[in-house]
Amino acid sequence: MGSSKHNYSIDQCDHNNEENDVHSTNWCNKFNQIWERSDYLFGLLRSSDDFYRQPIKLRLPLLFYLGHLPCFTWAQLQHLDGVNKIIDALFDKLFQRGVDPNVLTGVVNHGHSSRFSINDEIEKEYWRSFSVQSVEEYKIKVRSEIKNVLMNGDLKFDDLNALNVLNIAVEHEMMHQETLIYLFAQLPIEAFRSDISNEKDLRRLCDVTSPLPENLWIPLPGGQLSLGKPYSEQLATYSFGWDNEFPSEPTYVPNFELQSHPVRIGDFLQFVLDNGYTTKQWWDDDAFEWITETKLSHPTSWSYDNSYRVNFVLQRDIPIEIVLDHPVIVSQIEAKAYCRWLSNKTGSEIDLPNEIEWVYAMWDWSKCLPLALASGTHNANFRHLHTAPINKGTNKSLQWQGSAFEWTSSIFRPFTDYRGSLPTYPGYSADFFDDSHFVLLGGSFATDLKLIRRTFRNWYQDKYRYVFATFRCVKRNAHTDHPLTTADHEKIVRLLSNSNHRTIPSEYFYDAQGSAIYEQITSLDEYYLYNQELKLLEKRADDIRSTILQHSNIHNRSSPSNIHIIELGCGDGSKVETWLSPWIKSKENISVIYHPVDISEHAIDSLVQRLQKTMGEDIIKEHVNPICSTFDKMYTHLNSNEMEVQVVMLLGSTIGNFASYDSNHIKFGESSPAMKLVRSVRSNLKIGDWFICAFDLCKATKTMIQAYNDPKGITAAFNYNLLIRLNRELNFNFKITNFLHYATFNPLLQQMESWLISTKQQTVSDQNGFSLELQAYEAIQVEVSAKYTPHDIQTLISNNSFKIIECYTTDDHYLPYALCMAQAV
Repeated sequence: MGSSKHNYSIDQCDHNNEENDVHSTNWCNKFNQIWERSDYLFGLLRSSDDFYRQPIKLRLPLLFYLGHLPCFTWAQLQHLDGVNKIIDALFDKLFQRGVDPNVLTGVVNHGHSSRFSINDEIEKEYWRSFSVQSVEEYKIKVRSEIKNVLMNGDLKFDDLNALNVLNIAVEHEMMHQETLIYLFAQLPIEAFRSDISNEKDLRRLCDVTSPLPENLWIPLPGGQLSLGKPYSEQLATYSFGWDNEFPSEPTYVPNFELQSHPVRIGDFLQFVLDNGYTTKQWWDDDAFEWITETKLSHPTSWSYDNSYRVNFVLQRDIPIEIVLDHPVIVSQIEAKAYCRWLSNKTGSEIDLPNEIEWVYAMWDWSKCLPLALASGTHNANFRHLHTAPINKGTNKSLQWQGSAFEWTSSIFRPFTDYRGSLPTYPGYSADFFDDSHFVLLGGSFATDLKLIRRTFRNWYQDKYRYVFATFRCVKRNAHTDHPLTTADHEKIVRLLSNSNHRTIPSEYFYDAQGSAIYEQITSLDEYYLYNQELKLLEKRADDIRSTILQHSNIHNRSSPSNIHIIELGCGDGSKVETWLSPWIKSKENISVIYHPVDISEHAIDSLVQRLQKTMGEDIIKEHVNPICSTFDKMYTHLNSNEMEVQVVMLLGSTIGNFASYDSNHIKFGESSPAMKLVRSVRSNLKIGDWFICAFDLCKATKTMIQAYNDPKGITAAFNYNLLIRLNRELNFNFKITNFLHYATFNPLLQQMESWLISTKQQTVSDQNGFSLELQAYEAIQVEVSAKYTPHDIQTLISNNSFKIIECYTTDDHYLPYALCMAQAV
């Protein structure tokens, strides 16, 4: 009996034929659509003479592209079974591949089919030996053969090689349509027909209001992601991509800040007017030498004749005042120079984002690209032949509108485990993995939507000024905190070596990066505490103050008495003004000194800067004494006497960072971290002093887990940053992509827990001989957040010689505030 896999019925054969016909028709339609656009673009030229123009000396004349587009497609299709026809021996070779010469030398460092010279007169004379009509006829013949192959050839549309060939042909023509447009932008306006454009006349627009709105910095927490996409040998998971889009490369990006939108013409104009092109310190040496020799003084799309004007493809000499809010089009060296100039002006380290940062921010975290593509709110796909104004209404979040690709600082390179070029186009990427080309991402007004995908990578030389490319700036948090010590290292090694329960203490979360990420956590909808606590403080700040003054009998004391308010774990101070203002602004003769305490210098600095802006420098000098310290050591920084009142505050869910159970699993046992903390507070207070403590109550498990494992991955980034800090400061070699953040509620210990789970067998080591073998699924605990019941609160407070005077609670009843007075021990 024959093999069943060959036992097809007539009905099955008919079905397969019908399916093939559908595929053939679909592909014919794709080619027809792309050819229609190419014909429209070439149809913009006024006469045959204009095809011989070489508007950019680093590229071939326009006639080459008329022949190259059909020639390349036909060369690709000849890799299909049964396709081997020569249409024109000369043209089939002449038009096969273009050039990308070095910007400085004009030398082409890769294989190409056409002869090339940067002398446009020599080029023009050579190419005039071929008539436009002959190339047009060649194009028509090729297209006819392509249709014949699609409709009548024996194409296997379930064959991955065939699908690659067809996609390469279509996307190649799409990319060269954009090339044509940026070549056209360098032509004189006389080269175009005047009866074919339907562009809106930019000259009729009003001048843009100056100054422009600030380009805000958007904080991003960082996290795990993958560049590229995985190789697939199966039709069911097939997704076309160029060779440099493969494979998937896992990586991690630390937290950073990115500008809301690209740098605008108006922003860049300030750089130009501030002698940006003549100030050597903003430029790399070779770049400055080049712009000096070529006498560059502004972007290539600008002109100057008593005033600056901007040129677009079909509209020229637009007064710059009209388009100040459009993204600026520049080369990478110009973008880098602007970043250095802005760094100098602001005092911050400002740079171009790298490829990882840009993909993470624009595709993964904000999803502003997929959202813009889905909603159609973009300037791409030839909707216009010019850039568009930046949307003023979305300045507080990341935005993308198209208009131009965006430069990154990343060298164009193959991803890890790259398998090499596509068989039918071996030189596509490999010729440009040369450390001289840089990655651009996104898409421009002349980019087909099919090319605007997460993995698509464009690349150009850093001095190439003609591509429609803009940029936005990045700020990376400086490492401002004191580095960890040998004692810290010994403690971490000891805790990691405990195979029964590996831990890293949460006290190490709060370096500059960790503090910045925590600020973002507090703004999450899932992090239920922050907004509710803020509302409580707004409502009860006066009541809290009045209760303390009344019970402390401040007004009846014989001599003036300072009140020292000590906030443990103050963070960035985003809630401070709400409760501190009633104390500072009171007209009563009561002196208040606020001592914000935190182990993170970054948090302390942020708090002071915030209060300087909201309350003024004089208030800081008179009333604020910041202390960067651990809780147990901070009392040595206080300067108070027996007659003065102390108020210790532990707000948010800070008390939850200290476990309720001791090592013998006894709740509020003598050695439990929570008991030791509150006992320490009490031991440094006298009878009549105050302790204000907020407690995060037990609630629905789902609510708690979402707060510690939010959909945007900010809480995960907070945990991953801990490993980054240990790598940076203590020379461990944790590979972040080998760990998975996991949050869960432990009902036995009544606490939320965060773990980093090893995703594979691995070795973690340092430079001092420490080595830790981790198996897949082994975990390291990095965070504990104890949750409370009302009974727990009463027990903890009373067992440490405090009496609850008042208890206020948030609207959702999740976070009670216990206002406690110190009693006799």
